[in-house]
Amino acid sequence: MTKKDEVLQQVLEIINDIKFTAFSSETVELDYFLGGDLGIDSVEMLEVWYDIEQTLDVKVEDHEKRDLYTLKDVMAIVEQKLGVNQNFETAELQFA
Repeated sequence: MTKKDEVLQQVLEIINDIKFTAFSSETVELDYFLGGDLGIDSVEMLEVWYDIEQTLDVKVEDHEKRDLYTLKDVMAIVEQKLGVNQNFETAELQFA
């Protein structure tokens, strides 16, 4: 299992714990929308970010969390913070 796969698995476990779902890398696509496809509302997203930061020991600034709409967007910023090599074809996300 690659580091990217491990990070994706951890993020999905966090979402599953909050949403009481059973998402896995086999059942979701990276281009799934957090709200529309995964059903995560704004309050739950705050919980997801808190748990990501605690579990993966990363700090994502509030301004970096804006305009992230898909699982791919979340994975891109988390992997950037963890220093994991990225191959995602993300929209041109620019973080100040």
